[in-house]
Amino acid sequence: MRTFRALPTFNGVGVSQTATLDIPIGMTLHNILLTLGGTFVPSDCSEIRVKANGRTIYTCSGDDLNTVNKFDGRVGSTSAMFLDFERYGLKTRAATEITAIGTGAPYNNNAQSPNYNPTPLNTLQLEVDIDGTPTAPTLTASASQSAPRPTGLIRHRRKFVYSPTGAGDFEIANLPKGLLIDKVYIKSASDNIVSVKLDRDNFRVFDRTAVQNDLVQSDGVRVSQSSWFVYDPTEEGNGAESLATQGVSDLRFIVNVSGADTLTAYVDYIGGFAG
Repeated sequence: MRTFRALPTFNGVGVSQTATLDIPIGMTLHNILLTLGGTFVPSDCSEIRVKANGRTIYTCSGDDLNTVNKFDGRVGSTSAMFLDFERYGLKTRAATEITAIGTGAPYNNNAQSPNYNPTPLNTLQLEVDIDGTPTAPTLTASASQSAPRPTGLIRHRRKFVYSPTGAGDFEIANLPKGLLIDKVYIKSASDNIVSVKLDRDNFRVFDRTAVQNDLVQSDGVRVSQSSWFVYDPTEEGNGAESLATQGVSDLRFIVNVSGADTLTAYVDYIGGFAG
């Protein structure tokens, strides 16, 4: 059975400060609900980071996290945000929960064991960078948790920024390869994305206009968001769908834009903690 309970108090909650929270080890972490008070709203979180064993595994701004939550089908809010470690909104519970962060299981380097756990998490920390805007900000966190389990597969969210200088095709060909890609969220600062194509080792595996993408995803389990183009293999709720990149020599997203722009791409990878 899952529990939902408050996490310890943040340290350093204040204007132009980084609030930090040491998340207790010992349970499997499905999501964290951040609750904001004062005049503190998601856009005042310039960056949110999750660190496992001191290494960043997740990064996103508060405003972008709120938009991603709405795309996934959650209700957006100006006073609270869900930080999901599992994949929200899929058709089966197993597919949804496979990327919940397992802690509390001991070290086990036997690859044949069902409790194989070569890289147990010893520390888990949440950091929130607060900008200079809010008055008397407050920040608390609660977590949905279940029984301990090995670390297993987790979702790594990485951020990349690109700057097309004019209209036409802009190629993103430097994304790290090796892990499965669950989603690629591309935010356009000027709402200039016309279409996106995806080539993997010179074979085209995806080709849609922004209008087509919004229609397909809104007809499935997602809610399209203005100025965002999301490549989402799980758009119909099938958790087994993902983009394999192991052994791939060339992977490129070809983004057609109608003018100069700034593109922020969040890439959700799925893999072990060592990946």
